Amino acid sequence: MRVKRFFGADSRQAMRLVREELGADAVIVSNRKVDNGVEIVCALDYEGDETSQDFSTALKEADQGDALQQELDEARQRILSGARFDTGMKENAFQKKARMRQWGLNEDGETEREARSSYDLDDDAWGTPAGKKRQGTSTEELAIKAMQSEIQGLRDLLKEQLRESDGARNPTEALIRNRLLEAGFTSAYVSKLMKLVPLNSDMDSQTAWQLLLKRLENELQTLDEEFIDKGGVVALVGPTGVGKTTTLGKLAARYVLKHGAEGLALVTTDCYRIAAYEQLRTFGRILGVTVRVVDENNALDLTLKSLRNKSLVLIDTAGLNVRDPNLQSQLTLLTSAQARIRRFIVLPAISQSRVLLDTYEAYRDAGLNGCVLTKLDEAVHIGEVLGLVLEKRLPVSYITNGQKIPDDVKLASPSSLVGRFARDVERSEENDGKTG
Repeated sequence: MRVKRFFGADSRQAMRLVREELGADAVIVSNRKVDNGVEIVCALDYEGDETSQDFSTALKEADQGDALQQELDEARQRILSGARFDTGMKENAFQKKARMRQWGLNEDGETEREARSSYDLDDDAWGTPAGKKRQGTSTEELAIKAMQSEIQGLRDLLKEQLRESDGARNPTEALIRNRLLEAGFTSAYVSKLMKLVPLNSDMDSQTAWQLLLKRLENELQTLDEEFIDKGGVVALVGPTGVGKTTTLGKLAARYVLKHGAEGLALVTTDCYRIAAYEQLRTFGRILGVTVRVVDENNALDLTLKSLRNKSLVLIDTAGLNVRDPNLQSQLTLLTSAQARIRRFIVLPAISQSRVLLDTYEAYRDAGLNGCVLTKLDEAVHIGEVLGLVLEKRLPVSYITNGQKIPDDVKLASPSSLVGRFARDVERSEENDGKTG
């Protein structure tokens, strides 16, 4: 048996080297990524385990990108829809391969018929009559899992090859794309941006980056006026620890400095934290404004009705985890009120993109008029929170960047937020260069 390792910048290049030296009879023993590309271990006259792969089959899979993508998408839709192997669809090459590997079968038709007689599956899956007592459910589940694993592996390989191809064709666009992905933007939104900002292959990276930043400024929605000046009833919503109460105190102080204390009232619906009302009452005492609490003895509608002579009512809601069963009752309290309540979600710039998305998804059905971005002073990089508000088209009203009341709050602007984002990216790349 002859065994040899081959290295290439990508899978296609490595397999081309295999074909040139060992021919189509080679068997792939292993295929893995290394620092500088892909390593493939191949052999001739190989009699190893079932995980090895015939070279000609592997080469065919690598070359037929469009056909592979179509079959992967069809298989994925079948799995997501809950279908089993008896969906009535004709079995394709990838399904057959996964099934035969799971059952230890080969290309011999007799062996396959023996397997059919041992297990009672529906006729569309194996071509045998249905109606017998079903057996081997756990084995069927294992086969589906094996199929899912193989599909994901092939999909990852295809995506990697497409990225390598795009990068070689337009290195400037590839650089900008990777920069945005590293900053925390989702791949779906990055793809949308690349369509909105066509970057020529002969464009230098700095010019391309500036065009992209300008587009982000145009895409970012902010409120042109302060909602505290507009008046009405405003509620700040969001999970615990995001800075709702502190932000409400800053906005209250900002209002009092501009318009006086007479027209302002503060309300809390937080009956879960012992100190919630006390903290808000402390703000009220310092600012000289009215403070009310909503609980089982004081309904929200009656409380707001008693404050109808106030120009602005700021509501501090309970900070609940997105999976807390009490969250829905808090949101229903706001949406069912007779008064028109504008709702702004508070998003901390220090949260990870997955946490931010979960928070947004939990509160969006309550109806959001915008957001307040907090803790910018603590954030190393604001790419993740900026990516969320851009992708969800969520207007930004205020940003906070410290604990000082009322100094560390200001009206948001696209240029300041995108400028901060650009500085974060530059600093991050400089740090990566030093550590690299």
